[in-house]
Amino acid sequence: MIETEVYTGILPLKAEDIIWLIEHGVKEFGLKIIGTQQIREVAEAREANNQCLTAIVNDEIVGCGGIDLLWPGVGEVWLMLSCEIDKYPLQALQIIKDGLAKLIDDNNLWRAEAWGRVGFPQAHKLFKYLGFKVEGKGRKRTPDKADAILYAIVRD
Repeated sequence: MIETEVYTGILPLKAEDIIWLIEHGVKEFGLKIIGTQQIREVAEAREANNQCLTAIVNDEIVGCGGIDLLWPGVGEVWLMLSCEIDKYPLQALQIIKDGLAKLIDDNNLWRAEAWGRVGFPQAHKLFKYLGFKVEGKGRKRTPDKADAILYAIVRD
């Protein structure tokens, strides 16, 4: 019997990774939707900007994320987790942490910020694990007008 090697680590994001994640279920809402042309265009733009990564554990996508550069030294982090993350919580957390550090270092960021939706406690635990500190609250910050908490990592 031939054993095949499985991959665990971070890879450059491909548009298909985001489409797969959305169609198989986003952890935040447990939501599954069909990838529309608009979603495909956003996914392709994320792939093209070279600031996004896919986290893989045992050949399964556990998350996609990246940084939108606001200006030199400052970026906004985005992250979508798949429901597969529950199978490999410790490995996935370390891979996500490594991916974030890579993006921050590669872009010489002194500030990385992220928003966590109120009512999604897993996101808040994740941001704290990644080293983010709470800075404030954004009222009606999401497309469905939910409040969100602003987190940041600030390097001196």
